[in-house]
Amino acid sequence: MAGIRALQKRMARLEDAGKPRPSPFTVLYGSFDAWVEQDVLPGVESGALAADDMVELVAALRGWETGGVWNAG
Repeated sequence: MAGIRALQKRMARLEDAGKPRPSPFTVLYGSFDAWVEQDVLPGVESGALAADDMVELVAALRGWETGGVWNAG
């Protein structure tokens, strides 16, 4: 019986490893757009973040988010 339980646990780990992981933005903020609304836009409006730089940064990070770069490796 112990061998069967061990096999079941191993299969569960293998199945979990095959599932896509949520992005760091999803884990921390719920979604990428929520991060932009909660942190980026208020920072740009207050002048703490440069608007032109943040446009490029958000575009690059959105590509990373949709491409699933964190799943590689």
